[in-house]
Amino acid sequence: MIWKLIPIALLAGLTACASGTRTDSSPPASSQTSSSAAPGSATTPSGPDCDAQPVQNLVGQKYSDSVGNDALRRSNSGSMRLLKPGQVMTMEYNARRLNIILEGNGSISALRCG
Repeated sequence: MIWKLIPIALLAGLTACASGTRTDSSPPASSQTSSSAAPGSATTPSGPDCDAQPVQNLVGQKYSDSVGNDALRRSNSGSMRLLKPGQVMTMEYNARRLNIILEGNGSISALRCG
């Protein structure tokens, strides 16, 4: 007789858990929406954005640390990333970063923000 009651008790327990999950899932969805705005603003660094226009005259020059520091200063960037041929590049966007793209011989082929 008790064996017949076990499936009924399990079914009642699962039903109680399922209905509890539905009512609890609504608040996290709204909090998830509000928290999704916060990480976007947290990942965007504060301060003025990079401006690659003033450093376009460096295209074609051989890269060196002094050229990189000069480009960083003149573009008003917060950071710099060197990209060599064949190097893997991540796709995250950073408005304060200057990307310096190099050719195989070490000369600068492009300067872009992001």
